Amino acid sequence: MTRFATHLSLFTYLLLICLSASAQKQGEQELVNGFIQDDLFRSASMGIEISDLQTGQILASYQSEKSLTPASTQKLITTATALKVLGSDFQFKTDVYITGRIDENGNLMGNLVVRGFGDPTLGSKYFPQNNRFISTVYAKLKKLGIRQINGKLIADDSYYQSTIPRTWIWEDIGNYYGAVPHPISYKDNTYTLHFESTEAGQLTQIQKIDSKQEDLIISNKVMSSTINKDKAYIFGGNTSTNRLVEGTIPQNRSDFKVKGAVSKPEKVLLSDLKKVLEAGGIPIKGRLFKTKTQKTLVQFSSPPLSDIVALTNHKSINLFADHLLFEIGMNQKKEGSWQAGTDAIKEFWQSKGIDSNGLFLYDGSGLSHFNAISAHTLNQILYYMSKSINSDAFYNSLPIAGQNGTLKNFGKQSSLVNNFKAKTGSMTGVRSYSGILTKNNGNQIVVSVIINNYTCSSRDLSQKFTNLLLDLL
Repeated sequence: MTRFATHLSLFTYLLLICLSASAQKQGEQELVNGFIQDDLFRSASMGIEISDLQTGQILASYQSEKSLTPASTQKLITTATALKVLGSDFQFKTDVYITGRIDENGNLMGNLVVRGFGDPTLGSKYFPQNNRFISTVYAKLKKLGIRQINGKLIADDSYYQSTIPRTWIWEDIGNYYGAVPHPISYKDNTYTLHFESTEAGQLTQIQKIDSKQEDLIISNKVMSSTINKDKAYIFGGNTSTNRLVEGTIPQNRSDFKVKGAVSKPEKVLLSDLKKVLEAGGIPIKGRLFKTKTQKTLVQFSSPPLSDIVALTNHKSINLFADHLLFEIGMNQKKEGSWQAGTDAIKEFWQSKGIDSNGLFLYDGSGLSHFNAISAHTLNQILYYMSKSINSDAFYNSLPIAGQNGTLKNFGKQSSLVNNFKAKTGSMTGVRSYSGILTKNNGNQIVVSVIINNYTCSSRDLSQKFTNLLLDLL
């Protein structure tokens, strides 16, 4: 073959590749154009971007740089930042130490102190292995021969100050999904109300309360209803011990559970600790000791960050995401707060060449309606993480269509099963998706869609998005 013929063949090959990519891009853009023109979205604001995971090339878009409320897809940004800043092997710590001295009779002439450093997994139902915290403390005390604590049980929560974000709505902050980070978090910072209901229209009764703060006062106005859904809401924040429960639960239930947010989880932990110690023969006398002498009893560690991130995205756990936000703030700004955490996240991604001017963050979980991000920013971060040493930890945390997490029932009995992994987000008037779609030819594309103020049903919207993904295959 002549040199000219060789060059001609190479030129033809490259031309075919370019034409193929152009046709693919045009086809995907046409699919997006058809999606946004659906009558179901006439009142909606929308941002969409589809890009190639390997190259980052944008294949299709619609208002992809418009900042919109993302709901829980915001957890992608929080967890990605946590993996990069803290590392996948990072572990939260909780220190337990004793002050004073132990006399010859086994009396601790001092206090037992629990000092928290923001571990969200203590006593968590998501990490059963971390339910052994109290039993570990008891075992350590017995090993030291301590038969009585003459001082007090003390919670040291000085690591940072816990507050409720000013942009969370009143309807959210008293309920379990509105639990906020504390230096000492325990049992997912939730308590459970057990209701008994009768026929519709009648007032319900609270039969018992699990993991309740001792000083919590609850006023019940929940009614029985023919609506077969949990429509009960708990109102009240961390500035008061009063809680009002209103709304409805299904009729004729003997044990209907409604979960609320605990505002002082350290008190619940100390209460549980005291019960276990005294039941095990170590009474607490509660005398005042001011000695500065201290001895470490045990340092308790959380599971590695990669495991926490996996649960955060699989189960969309607001509390875990916001704990990560606070720890990012501590790491980067020496301050655990909503502002420090959100500032640190924006600055981190700005330093990686990702424009964060359109990134409006008020928490780490996506619960605030004031949060706003763009589909383009989501795609950029997903592309960046695909090249990161934390790629496996991050992408393994995404729910898989038809298999697990928040996508367990999505795309079932379709080609999307196992081929779409993504974080979803939903709240009133908001639906979002961001993740990776593996096409029939094996290529992987990044798909981010944020829709605000839609008027169709959530089921119809989900079906429309499912159809778009199937067409993209």
